[in-house]
Amino acid sequence: MSNAEHIYSIADDHAQTVQVCIDRLHELGANEQLKRLTGRLQELAVRATPGDDDKDTKAARRQRGRPQRRRAPARGLVRQGARAV
Repeated sequence: MSNAEHIYSIADDHAQTVQVCIDRLHELGANEQLKRLTGRLQELAVRATPGDDDKDTKAARRQRGRPQRRRAPARGLVRQGARAV
């Protein structure tokens, strides 16, 4: 099994789990949670669309050889060499 097939298999298993959760949320009438989940799933669908190499994703930056954006340091941590306030 190739690496891509393995990753797809994992994603497919999780998608089935999400589908079960959606069905359960419908049974519970949890409309707010369903709305939030709908938005998140729409974002994921856009990311999963093939051929979006011009998007500013980690994979696209890696392929173009651009550095990835650095995450902001966690709150409360002090960078080396910086004075605590």
